[in-house]
Amino acid sequence: MRTTKWLPSEEEQEIMEVVWMQLKGACEKLKEETNAQNEHIRKMLLEMAERYYT
Repeated sequence: MRTTKWLPSEEEQEIMEVVWMQLKGACEKLKEETNAQNEHIRKMLLEMAERYYT
């Protein structure tokens, strides 16, 4: 089975940029308020992605 590569539109790219900035800010706040390190945050984001998008 052949899959095609998704090419986001300009509007979709803008939305993804906004979401990325919000996510980055939330991760920075989490690091400031807890003892979470990048590795902990990476694992948390992977678990969330697997739960909701697989």
